[in-house]
Amino acid sequence: MSEERDDAPAGESLEAPAEPASAQGEEQAKAQLHETLLHGAPTSVERRPDSRWVYPLWGILLVSLFVAFHSATLLVWNLPGKGLSKQFNKDFLDKSYGRKYVSAARLSQSWAMFAPNPNRSNTFMRVFVEDQDGQLWDFEQDIWEEDRYPYWFYDRRGKVNRRLDGKKHYQRIYGAWVCREWERQHEGVPPKSVTFIKRWTKIPAPNQVIEKGGWNQWEAEYKQKEQETITCKTTVNAQLPPELRERYGLSPEGENDFRHVRHKTWWDKAEDERKKAERQAETEARRAKWQEEREEREAAREEQTPGKGSRGALRAKRVGSAPIDPRGPIAEPDSDDEAEVDEPEAEQSPDEGDADVGN
Repeated sequence: MSEERDDAPAGESLEAPAEPASAQGEEQAKAQLHETLLHGAPTSVERRPDSRWVYPLWGILLVSLFVAFHSATLLVWNLPGKGLSKQFNKDFLDKSYGRKYVSAARLSQSWAMFAPNPNRSNTFMRVFVEDQDGQLWDFEQDIWEEDRYPYWFYDRRGKVNRRLDGKKHYQRIYGAWVCREWERQHEGVPPKSVTFIKRWTKIPAPNQVIEKGGWNQWEAEYKQKEQETITCKTTVNAQLPPELRERYGLSPEGENDFRHVRHKTWWDKAEDERKKAERQAETEARRAKWQEEREEREAAREEQTPGKGSRGALRAKRVGSAPIDPRGPIAEPDSDDEAEVDEPEAEQSPDEGDADVGN
């Protein structure tokens, strides 16, 4: 047993005082730092920076060169590509790889809508919805007869109409939204289809507008052309999903099942390529096996019919020796010719030959 200290006061414990909890210690440290930063006396610091620049010299030069190249490329890119600056524009962008840089950074833009050949027509994309009863409704997604020139506010639907013109992919996505919006506005009843119809008017030349004293495109002659038709039942994302139906107070299950968009990642594409290669390998293996079995069957058939080649050769020889009549089938040889052919001449003996000579 350990010995007790004689000099300890009465009633005092010999154990060490308990340390404060870690949480309390952290709060005290934060409080002290807070008080020091706000109410503490300022202190001088002897440490001074070694250089007046924050970044190294090589970093500053590299960033400066990049900023200069970027600025010069964008400036030359936005210059007119025709006229006096045409050759300079081409030489600079080709030699400095400016075209590749603009294309890779997605900085390309064009001023063709302003000059030298601006648009010569106004395009409007009309959207019609066919309901379950087969009746067509104008969904009013165009700005036909809505804006009067000059106007103070720009309607973004004009730009949307121009982007939708002739682009099936955009029309399919936009048509899916129209299907969902119609279903939401009509208590969950989806439409049958959405049809896009292009309407455009031709802009007259400036001299014609000056002669007539103005021009009103709403009174001008227009043309129309039907483009894409979207079926709301089969198009992806053209139906309200169950969570949106529940949010809008509709039944979770609608008439058309929601069709998800299948997103293909790099892994999905690699798997598709691997499966395609496997299918091609299996097809080539079956084809090679079928060809081998076919050759084996042909070889076995030839072995079961011996002499076929000799009979064919004899028949070809016999047919070739007979005269051919162009008016009909092969003519048979005469009996005299057969006798001459079948009976060989008798050989003369040496004695008979000598006797003939002597006579």
